[in-house]
Amino acid sequence: MVDSGKVTSDLSSIKSSFDSYTSATGGIGSSWTGPSSDNFQAITEAFIGEFSSTISGEMDSFAEACSLYSEYEYACECLANARNNKALADKAKDAAGQSEWGGKVTQYETEKNNLKQQIEAALVAASSAKLEANSMNYDAGSSSVAPQLSGDLILSNSGYVFPFAKGVDAPITSHVGLRDAPTAGASSDHHGTDIGIPEGTEVHSLASGTVINAGRDDAGGFGNWVRIQQDDGNVVIYGHVSKSDFYNVGDRVNAGDVVALSGNEGVSTGPHLHLEMHDADGNLLDSENYFEDVWYA
Repeated sequence: MVDSGKVTSDLSSIKSSFDSYTSATGGIGSSWTGPSSDNFQAITEAFIGEFSSTISGEMDSFAEACSLYSEYEYACECLANARNNKALADKAKDAAGQSEWGGKVTQYETEKNNLKQQIEAALVAASSAKLEANSMNYDAGSSSVAPQLSGDLILSNSGYVFPFAKGVDAPITSHVGLRDAPTAGASSDHHGTDIGIPEGTEVHSLASGTVINAGRDDAGGFGNWVRIQQDDGNVVIYGHVSKSDFYNVGDRVNAGDVVALSGNEGVSTGPHLHLEMHDADGNLLDSENYFEDVWYA
C-alpha cells in the first residue's frame, strides 16, 4: 500500500495497465494524489486479483477516474501558480492583481475539490459494477465499497454506518453551529452533533479506518475519546465516551465495529455521544448530513 499523497508512478502507467487489464497479473503501482490514494490502490489490486476473468465495459468508470486524474493534476498546478501570483500581488500591494489572482485561487480550489469528488464517485461506481457483475464481495476494510453489516446495524444512504444499533433511541440534543454554552467550559460554537444516549451504549464506527487517538482527552474537554481517520480521508471524533480502549492508536477498524461505549466524561451535562467530523484538510463537516435518512425519515 502506498503512502497517502505519494504517486509511485505517473498517470500513463495507470492507463497502460487499464488497457491491458485482462492480461494483467500484478498490482497497479500508481495512485492519485489525495486522501484516498490507499483506496485507489486497494481497489485496483482487488480488481486484478479477483475479477480479471470478467473484465468488460463495466470498467468505464475506472477509465473515467484515470482521465479525471490528469485534470486534477492540472488544477493543482494552476492553483499553485495562482497562489504564488496572489502572494506577489499582496507583497506589491497591487489591488488589481490581488483581486484577479484571489479570484483564480478560489476558482482552482473549487475545481480541484470537485475533481476529487468526481474521482471518488467514479471509483465507487467502478467497484460496485464489478461486485455486481461477479456476485462477489471482498474485504471493504480499505476500499469505498459498502460494508457487509450484521442485521442489527443501520447503513445510511450516505454509505456510513449509523453509530448505534437498530432500536436504540438516539435523539439529537445539540447541533453543529452557534449555541448558548450549556455549562462552564463548554463551547458556544459547537463543532459536533450531540446525541442523547444512555451511558454504556455501544458506539459503532461509521466507516473503516485507522485509530489516531484513543483514551483520555482532558485538554479537549471530551474526557475520553476515540478519533479515527477513515479510508475516505474524513476524521471522526467520538467524544465523552466511558470506554475508549477497544482499540489502540494505529489499529485498523472495520465499518460497524464497536469502538467505544457512550458516557458522560469531560465537560458534559449528561450522558451523550459527541459526534464530530472533519474532512482530510481539517474543514468541519456536519455529521447530520450523512444520516438524514435515519434521523429525519
